[in-house]
Amino acid sequence: MEKNNALTFLLGAVLGGAAAYYAYKHQDDILAGIQDLEGSLNLDNNELIEKTKAQFNQLSQNVQGAIQRYTDTSGEENDSIKEDEITSLKEELNRLRAEVQALKA
Repeated sequence: MEKNNALTFLLGAVLGGAAAYYAYKHQDDILAGIQDLEGSLNLDNNELIEKTKAQFNQLSQNVQGAIQRYTDTSGEENDSIKEDEITSLKEELNRLRAEVQALKA
């Protein structure tokens, strides 16, 4: 029983030493790989932020335009136009909500 434990310990020590030696000899390659991964993850995060900003700007311009059209025609009877604009804004909001949900997943 003691021979098995000693053999297991010796085998673990040899494998651990070999792994440490490999990591020491290839540490530059390992660090370069880690930095590449960090860079790509940071880039993906920045792309996501930029896409979200663009979508928000588009939505805010649509809402601002609808408000402007509403205030310009507030004295006129254009209920059908107002309803169409409200419907299109609701559709735009639902589309953006779906995109945000897809980005979260």
